[in-house]
Formats: sequence, C-alpha cells, structure tokens
Amino acid sequence: MMTKGAGWAAIAFVLCAMQVSMTRADPATCIDKVSSYVAEVDQLLATQKNWITPFDDLNKRYVEFQDCDADALLEVVWRSRFFQRITYNPRAKEYVIRLSSKDVEVGFAYDAREKRSNTLFAVWANK
Repeated sequence: MMTKGAGWAAIAFVLCAMQVSMTRADPATCIDKVSSYVAEVDQLLATQKNWITPFDDLNKRYVEFQDCDADALLEVVWRSRFFQRITYNPRAKEYVIRLSSKDVEVGFAYDAREKRSNTLFAVWANK
C-alpha cells in the first residue's frame, strides 16, 4: 500500500515528466533556435575570412537542434545568404546542411527520424 506522501511524490514526478515531455515537443522553439543559428552563421560568414574559432564557439553554444519539423528547418536554411547545399540520405532519413563562404564551410546533420541534429561542424572551404 502506498503512503499519502509517496502518492504525492508519484504525482509530482508524473507532472514533472509531462512538463519535460511537453517542453521537448515544441517544434516552434527548435525553429527559433535554427533561425538564430543561421542568422549568426550568416553574419560570421560575411565577416570572418581567416578565422574558424568563432564558428566553433557558435557550434558549442547551439550544440543540438531537437524536435524540429524537417520541412520548416529546411526552409530556414534555404533562406540563408550563404546556403550551399543539402544532402539527403533516404535510408538514414538524415539531412546534411552546408552553408559556405569562399573561406569557411559550416553546417550540421539533422536526423529526421530521431528529430535531432547530431553533428555541427566548421571547416575550411576547399575552393
């Protein structure tokens, strides 16, 4: 038999779990985060010519995009001034997004099945 205190603790746990679940399932928040990331990448690509560290710092701040609607995410990326390409792997249901200036290429992979990014990268462009 459950005590009254244990019952309230169980209810509190369920409510907290529901809150985490509801917070995690917000595609609009994810798209806002992707939009901010793309805007900052655009700004850096326009100004940074021979320095990759700011892009690494940016990727560390954004770490991961989670629970995005893939179509909405792709629309945000397509609007980038530095949009380069999107590669799609249908077996893995994964998009690799690349934004690039003539000096630096920045991007990330987005797993549409898991609804999360798994790799943010910044490399010197080979142009």
